[in-house]
Amino acid sequence: MGSIDSRLRRLEESGGPCPECSLSAQERRPMAVVYPDEASPGKGFEGDPYEACAACGEPLYTVLRIVYDG
Repeated sequence: MGSIDSRLRRLEESGGPCPECSLSAQERRPMAVVYPDEASPGKGFEGDPYEACAACGEPLYTVLRIVYDG
């Protein structure tokens, strides 16, 4: 088996899903809604919305940051 870089390169070229996160580079990620001012406690995403897959480095979520203009 080749190095991780060569395996990831083949994966990207094939367009197939990552063996770790099961997402392809072109696939839509689940939404993670972030309320930076905590104006709506309990409504925001729990966990790290900016988390990336350890194997392919792609983000696991599409982050929506909600900002209110006061």
